[in-house]
Amino acid sequence: MENRILIIGDELMGEQGEAANHAAELILCREANLPIQFYINAPAPQSIPLFLARIASDIIGKKAGRLVMGLGLRELRRAGGNGEAVAKTYGALVERLVNKTQGRLNFLTIPEDMFPEARFEVAYLNDVVRGFAGLSPQKVSVWDFARHAAEFKEKQAERGKFARSLYNEDGSSTSLGNMLMALFLQECILREVKRG
Repeated sequence: MENRILIIGDELMGEQGEAANHAAELILCREANLPIQFYINAPAPQSIPLFLARIASDIIGKKAGRLVMGLGLRELRRAGGNGEAVAKTYGALVERLVNKTQGRLNFLTIPEDMFPEARFEVAYLNDVVRGFAGLSPQKVSVWDFARHAAEFKEKQAERGKFARSLYNEDGSSTSLGNMLMALFLQECILREVKRG
């Protein structure tokens, strides 16, 4: 369905998928007559390898006109920060999606503060994710949430003692972090939907 948007994410979108759900609600509040529907799988219980194995039922079978995917954070944590291994599996999933789906594909980068003890590995994975756009520039785009969150953090630092954090010490999102992601998703989705 051209008007169906499938959002799949791990804890990048909040411990309970708060950011994805808020984004859908924000879009519906802002554009009440927009003919779209959301299918949200966040936080997805599936791992990237399981999505790869079950791609036909878990992704393609949803018949979405647009896929928004924010994965990799959970796998990085489980793999002890092995960005190369996660990137390899994620890349295989994306290649299959590019070859087997008709809809638009949008991928999110991960803020390094969400896994502070493995910043270089997060940065490595983000570079790989940014490269996904080169697989099919007409079909794939990358929404650089990592850069957006870093810019927000810089602006907050200017506030000094009044600054608020996007993430807790363990890297989990605060309510502010979830709201920033929700607003970012809203902006990106509406821009893409209106562009057609």
